[in-house]
Amino acid sequence: MKTYSIILLLLIIICSGIHCKTVRAASSTPRRTQAQDSAQTNVKDSICTTLFQSIFDTLAPSAVTPYSYTGFCNAVINWNRNNPIPIFSGETDTEKKNELAAFLGHVLHESHDFQAAREYSQCKTFTTDSVGKVYCKPVGYVGGTYTDPYCSLQHTPTTHPDGCACAPVPESTSMPGYVEADQLFFGRGPLQTSWNYNYKKLSDALRAEGVDICAAPDLVATNEEYAWISAFLFWTTSTGAVDTTCGQAVKCEGSFGSTLNVINGGLECPAISGHESTIWERLNDYCAAASALGVEEILSLDGCDGLKDQFDQCVGSGWCPACAVWEDKIGAPSTKEAQEECLSGSVSVSAPKHGRPSSSSYSTQIGMTVLSSSLVLLSYLM
Repeated sequence: MKTYSIILLLLIIICSGIHCKTVRAASSTPRRTQAQDSAQTNVKDSICTTLFQSIFDTLAPSAVTPYSYTGFCNAVINWNRNNPIPIFSGETDTEKKNELAAFLGHVLHESHDFQAAREYSQCKTFTTDSVGKVYCKPVGYVGGTYTDPYCSLQHTPTTHPDGCACAPVPESTSMPGYVEADQLFFGRGPLQTSWNYNYKKLSDALRAEGVDICAAPDLVATNEEYAWISAFLFWTTSTGAVDTTCGQAVKCEGSFGSTLNVINGGLECPAISGHESTIWERLNDYCAAASALGVEEILSLDGCDGLKDQFDQCVGSGWCPACAVWEDKIGAPSTKEAQEECLSGSVSVSAPKHGRPSSSSYSTQIGMTVLSSSLVLLSYLM
């Protein structure tokens, strides 16, 4: 009996090592090709069946690199394939449109209608050398060592929470009067990702692709995929001081106000002196996106102190022409019970990784597990 058991186990070991295949009877239904599966996934995953290029171009007629319609659509597909917290993936078209409109309202405002790849105060004036390296002239900079205002020395590669390594930046020797962009952590991309600790989160998320954003933060201003991913990462994981992400604020609270509180609540919820016009511009961008997408009503303005008053003042003054049509179509926030039920079912991940193990790697892990277990049992039988 031991002999037969040993032979059987040897067969198991061999199969686990070489991935034995099972011969299946021919199916009367032809198998879908990889291209067909990919095409079906693209349609299913992409919010661009709702956001047409004509809408994108209307909202941002002067968009510059890294903002393009194709880049956005591809980034959404890749994000939703590779991350546990999808974006723009509500159960109904209304839910998808609501989240997309809120997202567009914020990113259009933060990026100056997709015209600002880099924060104006830090790098509106820049130059590029012969190999493409970018150098910035921050507002007021006249040379010498520059102190990055977005370098938190409390966040380092060895602290918790951590951050990209940063320090005072020397003046460039090859480009006098400028500092190297890749040594600065100012705002870049659709949501103007800033601070060395936020770049560290993005770098961790892109590690599977072999990208070190800490060493090259300016990729967020030049690479379409990384630019959009920087915004998706913030939207799905950052909570600010309100303990919910922007995505959760839309889905669970039905609130645009809470998304603003996450993004810039310290300055705009309520508005500190001088930021009223900033809120009005943001509201007008949101209303324009809502109209372009054809939502039924705009989201609640609750969740951000004073936002409804700012909305009324903006419409009344004529500064928010896109919001006038929504004056009587503002949604009510979700009930407390509905919010709690929704949040209890939400996936909570601090920093999704962009990418996942390949199927071959997974198969190898299974094979090695079977092999190890079989060897233990074989030694016992012998």
